[in-house]
Amino acid sequence: MIDNNPFKEHLDAPVLICQHLLDGADLFRVYHLPNEECNWQMICMDNHEKSDMVVTTLAKAYELYPEIGELLDVPDDMTVMFQKGKNSGKWYDFHFDKD
Repeated sequence: MIDNNPFKEHLDAPVLICQHLLDGADLFRVYHLPNEECNWQMICMDNHEKSDMVVTTLAKAYELYPEIGELLDVPDDMTVMFQKGKNSGKWYDFHFDKD
């Protein structure tokens, strides 16, 4: 599966992910935050405390949720949130203004 990973060049990049996702919850939101230590952050629909968040790698996140490969074309400097439609399963993007 690693051979097909669209993030091949960044497999070891740190990703902040909620523990619920590691436990099998459905992925709901993905953030690309270029000014953060972990450029990618992923959460489920549950409420979250800071203690619910753990650091993993982009390779592990892709292994758990291969659909994030659809989000690969985000420019490195773009701040954006992706939210999965509850009924459609499609990703919707919400761009944020640059600082």
